[in-house]
Amino acid sequence: MDSGEPPILGHRGFRGRLENTLPAFRRALRYADGIEFDVRLTGDGKLVVHHDDSFYANGSRYRLKALTLRELRRLHPLGKLVPTVEEVLRSFPEALLNVDVKEMDAVNGITKLLERYRATENTVFSSENPAVVRAILMECPECRVGLSIVGYSSVPWISRLRGITSVHVPIDAVSYIGYRPLVVLLRSLRRRGLKVYLWNYRMDERVWVPRLLSLVDVIISDNPARLRKSFYAEGVVFRGDSYVGTR
Repeated sequence: MDSGEPPILGHRGFRGRLENTLPAFRRALRYADGIEFDVRLTGDGKLVVHHDDSFYANGSRYRLKALTLRELRRLHPLGKLVPTVEEVLRSFPEALLNVDVKEMDAVNGITKLLERYRATENTVFSSENPAVVRAILMECPECRVGLSIVGYSSVPWISRLRGITSVHVPIDAVSYIGYRPLVVLLRSLRRRGLKVYLWNYRMDERVWVPRLLSLVDVIISDNPARLRKSFYAEGVVFRGDSYVGTR
């Protein structure tokens, strides 16, 4: 990674069919500095990497909390590729991690697991749920914890959540608050001493990441290979739109 460039984390490793699996994480780490992944709890109390609380297979919907890990891997379209968090920690001990905690029941287990693996120094926790953010801060006061913005309703929580170290802002915010207000928000967050993690939902990274690169601290990329090869060319980090909104 060149000096001055924000670190890259692979969003669920690589977004796509194999996202949130060890193969996606391995591929991402060929180009990225770390990985972002989602954590949920199975019915038998296992911490697994999975974005949604359920999945569809064979015409039926299955909830993770109603399944044991063995049942989950037997029924899930990805089968045994659905990893436990412990498998991720064993496989990538040096990687930077953004652990997106999806549910309250996972807080106690995930903080203790990362402490046991001595991985908290390489980890930022995040959640879109303010209650989960508060629970992580209480469980692990020394941990770095961020709030993920998922809409207008998230923004007021930024000032209410004492102790957060980062705000995880979607590029998609440009579609509902506008580009200039987004730039002003990013600049404001950094003035407060908060790290800005930029992530993507449905926008085109090739269009927006170069414009916002100089305003953020970490990029969570859907395609770390494309980002590393295309946008991290010499000097691009200094050609963003950080001047927007200064007048």
